[in-house]
Amino acid sequence: MPRRYAYQCELLARSLDGTYEAILAMYRATTPRLAARWARTTVGRYAELLAPEPGTTFLAGAPLVEAALDGPRPDAALHAWADSRERYEHVLLALGEGRSYAFTVTDYGARYELRVDPLPVRRAPQIPAFTGRTRPSTDRGRHRRPRVLRPVP
Repeated sequence: MPRRYAYQCELLARSLDGTYEAILAMYRATTPRLAARWARTTVGRYAELLAPEPGTTFLAGAPLVEAALDGPRPDAALHAWADSRERYEHVLLALGEGRSYAFTVTDYGARYELRVDPLPVRRAPQIPAFTGRTRPSTDRGRHRRPRVLRPVP
């Protein structure tokens, strides 16, 4: 019998000195395909949040500073990962074989890590056998007529 798994998916941000860690997103998937799809969409969404367009409405009036061109660009690495069909297939293959998958990018102050770990699950309980009864019995439960109490002689 093949082994069954659930998949714990996390996107973490850690400080480079190891003093701070934040869980940015978390998901529990039931299939490798759902886990890979969640990873792809979540990484793409957080890549947009790391480097939004200057005309974005929530940045209106914010003092923006242009970054150096030769500096680390975790958003570009995250976009490249999310848009790559080969990496998506690689995640599916690793999860299908029951192995963990991790992807990490770093900038000046933080390390961003995507982790998808398979978690063994127990077999679902068996459904009880059919007894042939389709309706509840009339002598039990709420369908029972109330008894009339008679005084004892």
